[in-house]
This record gives sequence, structure tokens and C-alpha cells, in this order.
Amino acid sequence: MSVASKTREPIYPVAYAATLAGLDPRTARRWLRGYDFVHNGELRHSGPVIPAASDMAANDLLSFEDLLTLRLVRGFRQHGLGLPTIKRAAQAAAHRYGLANPFVTRAFRTDGRQVFLELDRQGALRGEDRVLVHALTGQQQFVSVVEPSLFRDVVFVGDVPGAWFPIGQDHAVVVRPDRALGAPHIADTGVRTDVVAETVQAEGGDAAAEHAAASWYGLTLQQVRDAVTAEAGWRHQLAA
Repeated sequence: MSVASKTREPIYPVAYAATLAGLDPRTARRWLRGYDFVHNGELRHSGPVIPAASDMAANDLLSFEDLLTLRLVRGFRQHGLGLPTIKRAAQAAAHRYGLANPFVTRAFRTDGRQVFLELDRQGALRGEDRVLVHALTGQQQFVSVVEPSLFRDVVFVGDVPGAWFPIGQDHAVVVRPDRALGAPHIADTGVRTDVVAETVQAEGGDAAAEHAAASWYGLTLQQVRDAVTAEAGWRHQLAA
């Protein structure tokens, strides 16, 4: 099976993918499935932000690409862009790159700002989003949004993402769709971070517990601490 097909394989329950992406599961579902709303007394439907994921989301499973796309959409939302503008950008990028899930490609990392510039030239942006896009699409500003949101810690295989280092490539925690059933784990070992963190907590959560976990799983002390750090971050996001 190719890397590209593996990254599109549905393996993550939506709630779990949302946690890894730093989102409330209810928000993730609204983005993935769309939602109904009332406007002037009329019931309307807003479609999914990421149409390619909607079928999988309906079955409560997402792919590695969908997980990373959620992170990028979250980054755009945190910088103030509205969902309609992000949807239009996703549609324009899909057409531009000929891909169903265009945000998570090396091409979008390189020149995705052009997608927003084209929407602006076409008059597809209004009000606040138009002002934000003007600020966003300077090269440095675009990189400052896109890189931390997704690409800085993603390793590509060709044009598709093959691995994501959620706390940075200088740490041992990695997420890969072809290892540990897609769960966060210690690079080159397959040892899941949640197992390591739960072991440390069960043994008291102190330095002695970290040393014990390192010995049991054949890890270094730093690898254990990276696992604990990553899992604490996801638990904090879930509680927020």
C-alpha cells in the first residue's frame, strides 16, 4: 500500500482526532459534517468545511490527512478567518491542485497564499475576512499562520504528509498512519505515548516513576518525558 493511500485510510474516531488537533469534538463534527441553522425563520444547512472528509465523518472515522487538515483549519480560525472563506479556499485549492484534500500538501505549503489572493481578486471575500486576507497573504504572515498550525512539524513523503511530530521534530513523539494504528508513539519504537504516560502516573508521577517506565519499555528518560509532555498537552486541551 502506498504512503498516499495510507494517509487517507480512515483510522481515527472523530472525537480522538479532534483531541489530537486541539479541538472540541463538537466543533470538529460541525466542520466535518456541516450543520443546520435558522436564518430569518428559515432552516438552512451549512456544508462541511472539508467535503472530502464528510463521508468518513458520517461513519465517525477520519484519516491522517483529515486530522492534519483540522489543525490547519483551526489555525485559520484562530487568526480570525470565517468558515465561509475557509470553505471557499478549500474549494479553490481543490480545483487548483486537483486534490480532494488540498490543504495538506507540499504544494499548499509552498504557494497556498495564492489561493486566498485569487479569491480576493475574484471578489469572493467580504468585510472583515477581506481585511484579514490582505494581512494574511504577505509571504511572512502566511508562513507564520501555516507553519505552526501544520507544516513546521510535518514530514512529507513526496507531496503527502507521512509523519507529524506534535511537540516538535526535536522530540521523540510522532504520529504516523502506518505505525501504532495511527496513535502517537515514541519514534522508531511503536511504544504508545498514552501507555507510557499512564504508567508514569500509576507509579506515582515522580522521577522514580519516569525511570521505571524507561526501564520497562526500553526507552530513554527523555523519551519518557516527551511522552508525558505530549499526553499532558492533549489532556489540557480536552479539559479547556
